[in-house]
Amino acid sequence: MGRVRKIEIMSRKIVLGVIVLIIIIGVAAGSVVYMLNPQQQALTPTGELDFTVSGTSDCLRFLNSSVPTFYVPFTLAANENWQLTINATKMGGGANGWTDVYIYEGYWDGGADHLCKSGDLYPIINAIKSADFAIRNNQPYVENFGDSTQQSYTIFFVVPPSGPATFHVTLKPA
Repeated sequence: MGRVRKIEIMSRKIVLGVIVLIIIIGVAAGSVVYMLNPQQQALTPTGELDFTVSGTSDCLRFLNSSVPTFYVPFTLAANENWQLTINATKMGGGANGWTDVYIYEGYWDGGADHLCKSGDLYPIINAIKSADFAIRNNQPYVENFGDSTQQSYTIFFVVPPSGPATFHVTLKPA
């Protein structure tokens, strides 16, 4: 009788262990899916951003699939106002250097470290609009964002040709 009881207890421990293992695997898989799913990330408002990006390019044509492109994805909660600023701290082409700014009304994070190739954007290219603004050494891009509903945006700007370029990007409450 004692032996049967020990087997029952051991069986319960095995079943409980398997259940715990399944829960752990489920939570881990859900975390990975969340990290890989930009739409899920877009549901979470972005906090303050402060980073620098650098790169070089041979071409300024946005539609050329190999052109390196910087991007800044962010989501704002309802009734919040935030200011995005992009300063060129080093501009390819010197005083004559510039790059255009483009806006996508949605959350896109298909690159790495805020850098992608413009060809990566082809699936959403029709929804990307020009901001009609050119960043220059002495002319930062400054834009306020906010609405009564939660909104997601991604700002794109091409790495300018004629030497290395560096940009300082901040997103702060307005």
